[in-house]
Amino acid sequence: MASSTRILKLLYPIFAAVVMVILVRSGLLTPLFLIPLGLLGQRGTRKEVIFTALLMIFINMAFSFFAVRSDPAAMKLFLADTLYVSALTLLFMLLLVPGVFDSFLPFLRGTYRVLLAAFIGMLFLLPIILFAMNDQGVYALFKEQADMVANMLKENAAGDAVQQSIIENSIDADTLFAIMKAVALRGGLFISHVIFFGVSAALSRQSIQHRWSLKAFHVDFGWIWVLSLMLLAILGGFVFSIEPLEILGWNGALTAILLYFLQGMGIISHYIDHPRLSRGNRFVLRTMLLVLLLSPGINAVVLAGLCLLGIAENWVSLRKPHLTGPSSTPGM
Repeated sequence: MASSTRILKLLYPIFAAVVMVILVRSGLLTPLFLIPLGLLGQRGTRKEVIFTALLMIFINMAFSFFAVRSDPAAMKLFLADTLYVSALTLLFMLLLVPGVFDSFLPFLRGTYRVLLAAFIGMLFLLPIILFAMNDQGVYALFKEQADMVANMLKENAAGDAVQQSIIENSIDADTLFAIMKAVALRGGLFISHVIFFGVSAALSRQSIQHRWSLKAFHVDFGWIWVLSLMLLAILGGFVFSIEPLEILGWNGALTAILLYFLQGMGIISHYIDHPRLSRGNRFVLRTMLLVLLLSPGINAVVLAGLCLLGIAENWVSLRKPHLTGPSSTPGM
């Protein structure tokens, strides 16, 4: 009996590592590859979590090694990709798996751990971007996609010679690369990593003691000053043509806006969970909110409203207790 228990304890980490490798190499399900590690962290020991992370990194490196042997020209890109995946795994284990390394940077609560992991993870992605931008094969692929988009737009603009001429002269691979670079540097890379780490950590926290509650989520008051300064940085960078200042401003402002959006969602969740509402009514309200968030055009208004709602809670108590107890708004 004892031997079978030891075998099962060994098989769980191995199974989790294999599932992580399958997910990371699946393409479509790659953003979910850290969740098995988080789930194991709530049921296993620190040694099992560390063993799983290192085993996953080793297996993934082995796959990359065999892939490089079949395509030596892509060696740098494969190595950069392997380093990036390894960094994401170690960052998640170190900062976000509950109960494993909680003593590491104990003064950082969940939100700031996600932001720190996202910032460091973004730095490890930069080598992949540099290799991809200088690779002729990748450029040819984007060129093909750009031509496809241009042809589709031309068909939609049939009969309008002026619009067709504008499309022909403005949409090409170089333009797409420039747009991608601008979006990536101005918050795209950082915010995508924040969402990736945040969702991975939230979905892997199934136990009640470790679960994150959106209803209780609040942003420190100091973030309103961060948002104000970052908006000024964007304006100053644009007016005086200082690109690094503008890039810094966009990254900081979008981070603050994302946090205030979550705070706004927390306020809505607080009212949806009112004791007087039945389960059916709560389900209908949550479904309506989801539909609004996914509806093109309308969702922009909803997103802006939720962000403003989150900002307003800096000064107005919006989450008063339904029955008894203090307000959930900090400082109120």
